[in-house]
Amino acid sequence: MKLFLNTTSPYARIVRISFEEKIGNDVPGELVDPWADAPALLEVNTAARVPVLVTDEGVTLTESLLIVLWLERQRPGPSLIGESATRTIAEAGVAMGIIDAAVHTLIGRKITDAGFDEAPVGLRRRRSMVNGLLKLEQDAPEFETGTPDLAAITAVVALDYVRFRFPNAGWMPPLPRLDALQSRLSSRPSFERSVPRS
Repeated sequence: MKLFLNTTSPYARIVRISFEEKIGNDVPGELVDPWADAPALLEVNTAARVPVLVTDEGVTLTESLLIVLWLERQRPGPSLIGESATRTIAEAGVAMGIIDAAVHTLIGRKITDAGFDEAPVGLRRRRSMVNGLLKLEQDAPEFETGTPDLAAITAVVALDYVRFRFPNAGWMPPLPRLDALQSRLSSRPSFERSVPRS
């Protein structure tokens, strides 16, 4: 298998963490720059987005949650869905909304300029990030021991990504419960090795 990724993509990070938590090691990866239309990436994904997983059979899988779904079917244990699938999927959906809002804010900046953040669409995306984080804070995913579920994985990835991309943002609310979750998971090898780096 080979995973096409970049070191800052929260979507690729979700896949990397999921693989390591389920099979005990990271999947072999190829670093690519989606903005540069890397030929190797375009060959496996015409949308030029990461992550892309090429299976041992040569099948190309795209979109982080679909890759995790495939992985869950291939290796049912340990489960990333946990005992309460509805709760896990609902919480992961909130976290994915935060990630999407953050990524689309950065894309908006590339298309226009840094003033995008204060434009109506930029402010709406910021509101989505803040409200999503507050929702996760209120219903913080649980993790004590064992394998973190997809809700905990995506919550920490969302929190880390927003803080990575918007350092010192005055609009970030206090998030003590999410910070506690992040602290419990940050020392796990899957999280530690995949922390976003520029």
